Amino acid sequence: MGARSRSGCLSCRRRKKKCDEAKPICAACLRNALPCVWPDTSPLKATPEVLSTLQPQTQTFTVRPVPASDAWALTIGAPRDLSPATIPASPSNFPLLGSAASGSETWRLLDHYLKDTANRLACLQDSENPFLHTILPVALGDELIMNSILALSGVHMMQRLPRLNLEMQSLTWSRYTRALQQLRIDLTETFNDGSNVDAAWRALLVVLIFYLLEATRGNDPKAMQRHLEGAHHLMAHVLRSSKTPTQPSIVSFATELYVYNAALASFTMNSPPALIMPPGMELNNLGATDREIGVLCGCAYELFILVPQVSALLRNFGSCDSSATSFKESLIMEYYSIRAQIENWKPRSDQRELVLCAELYQQSLLLLLDFRFTLNSTDEIVDHAFWRLDSIISQLPPSSPIATTANWPLFAFGIHARKPHHRETIRSYLQSLVTFFGMGVMSTALRQLEELWMSEPDQEVISKFFTNQNELLLIC
Repeated sequence: MGARSRSGCLSCRRRKKKCDEAKPICAACLRNALPCVWPDTSPLKATPEVLSTLQPQTQTFTVRPVPASDAWALTIGAPRDLSPATIPASPSNFPLLGSAASGSETWRLLDHYLKDTANRLACLQDSENPFLHTILPVALGDELIMNSILALSGVHMMQRLPRLNLEMQSLTWSRYTRALQQLRIDLTETFNDGSNVDAAWRALLVVLIFYLLEATRGNDPKAMQRHLEGAHHLMAHVLRSSKTPTQPSIVSFATELYVYNAALASFTMNSPPALIMPPGMELNNLGATDREIGVLCGCAYELFILVPQVSALLRNFGSCDSSATSFKESLIMEYYSIRAQIENWKPRSDQRELVLCAELYQQSLLLLLDFRFTLNSTDEIVDHAFWRLDSIISQLPPSSPIATTANWPLFAFGIHARKPHHRETIRSYLQSLVTFFGMGVMSTALRQLEELWMSEPDQEVISKFFTNQNELLLIC
């Protein structure tokens, strides 16, 4: 056997195999269907002149107009009320991007993040979208955050373009690998020096971006679970600190992102950790005092924060011993209490589509509870719930930005769908969401429902869904 190369791809090095160093993908990775990731040899710091020399003379992608809010203007502090502009064709015009954005393919990742990925993750768009106006300005001077959003963009691009060229795929996983390596180093320093609260919040933000990346990818629930568990630990860590962070926008955004995803993940996560609710985590205390809605999920805060309670109640009831009468009675009392909170919920917004999506959460939670606890016919309960569902989604286009949050309640409805037209309602809407948003977790939700529908979703099947602690994590 020939000597192993020290300059081969990371996959071959890790497996201690010889690499033929063919780029963008070596023969060994091609043969074994492995991601061929190459170490980033670009300098840690680059002057505008160096960036210019790294940029190829010919561009391989089209420069397109961006929205009037002009995401690039946000990154350099320009006013938001700009007329439509075009993204420059060379990263040398943005020297603050540093080595993380040198090269035309990397520039393409950033272009995709600006024009597609960021606006698929939040209900507020363009200049109001925190994935642009909060994260991007920070990422310009932070290689770790920049690498994490580039990797997220690349994974989203793979979902959009299944035949994406190998060079782009390799670059995506290279950025992901590099960000993970950077994060490990930073986490060690963060926990060794507990006084650096800004570093802890930064690490929390990056871990949550990794969670979004895996949700976008949609096929590795264990990776999602690891990232979310890391977010739990980091949230507990930052809340124990007595130091005041210097970047309140990062704190507000990371907090909302954590609570939103952790709450919904408890529905299907294997033994979910208890949701950590930061002090003052009420709707009016998030972000600016005059803000009426959440930047990620509209006006459904009080509803999705109840998801962990509903999930725990359903699991406890499903595993309750039939002889434990007093325990069952306490669970029934809890059912009435939670149900009253859900039924009495009122939206704090006058934006129609936001209210409709929040009502979708409300009706899905009521269906989950009533199906298990009421003595009424389950057929009546399901038929009435789907009647309400039809009314809501007939007014909520799948292309609406807030529909990015519809995956979770649709999945909750889907596990109860018995009749062909019920299933077709869910199937059709989820397929539209997959097409518009390009999120792998939406495809995974539909695939899991199709498998569930192979058996009749009666009381026993739905009970097993909770007591078996399904491993799928859903982000909505």
